[in-house]
Amino acid sequence: MVNIVGLSCGRKNGNNELLLKQALMAAEEAGASCELVCLRDLKIEQCTGCESCMRGLISGGDGKCVVRGDDYDWLMDQVTRARGLIVAAPIYDLIPCGRLITLLNRALGAGRERREHGKSHPASAAAIAVGGSDWIDLAEPLMQLTLTNLCKGAVVVDRLIAGGNTAPSMVLLDDGLLERAARLGRRVAAAAKETDRAEYQGPKGICPVCRCNLIEPLEGTRAVCAFCHTPGELSIENGRLKFVCSPEDVRHQRFGPLGEQEHQDDIRAAHQKAAQGRELIRERLKPFLAYGAALQPESVRGEHNA
Repeated sequence: MVNIVGLSCGRKNGNNELLLKQALMAAEEAGASCELVCLRDLKIEQCTGCESCMRGLISGGDGKCVVRGDDYDWLMDQVTRARGLIVAAPIYDLIPCGRLITLLNRALGAGRERREHGKSHPASAAAIAVGGSDWIDLAEPLMQLTLTNLCKGAVVVDRLIAGGNTAPSMVLLDDGLLERAARLGRRVAAAAKETDRAEYQGPKGICPVCRCNLIEPLEGTRAVCAFCHTPGELSIENGRLKFVCSPEDVRHQRFGPLGEQEHQDDIRAAHQKAAQGRELIRERLKPFLAYGAALQPESVRGEHNA
């Protein structure tokens, strides 16, 4: 029996969590074993931007996050052991909630062992994001990025992004939305059983690689997907916009093996440049370090002086 983890990033029994539970119940009916994890119950510290994870990866090390004393490793262990992952989050002003963004920032430090395990044992994954209005446009790529970083090598099989659900439990009024969430759960369960045959089955975005709709225009008819960074050609066929990418273009998409290597090469080159200019940086840093103290509320100043 395959195991699926459902990660809720919002309120207890909020709209996103209700749809997540609907998906998990449908997955269980399809023969999967499901576990619900609520991000609000966990302590996940902020990423400090120390670069230890990336420096470790580019130097042949583990690349594991050095922040300790929270529940990040426990959560990543649950995700790594699962054969399927469904992440659900509320949408606040175009993007998913802050809890999910905090986790997304930390997910870069999953460590080489988890990364390699994910690539050799690919899981199936899907995302659910619910907003109160039509201000939901940036949720899709960020939910996709969360799945990609939490579950390296996973096959994303579905995405459900819905607006217009501003009141508590309002999704329960929409039979079509409930059935759509159930279908997502069944898709994840089926894909988890046969990941070698799994494929994306959700809404077809304009990018043929990641299925997202964020396209950045370049020169002429050239454009690039702002999410997976696959370049291609824009055209209009039968009144519809098309984005066509060649096999060579696809090879360089940022989440593939070549794209990941190019990313690490860029970071390695930046660190080398910084190392070569260390003395100049140290000298030029002095006036910035001497700049006035930041304005703080009395409560914070009191803590520092205690």
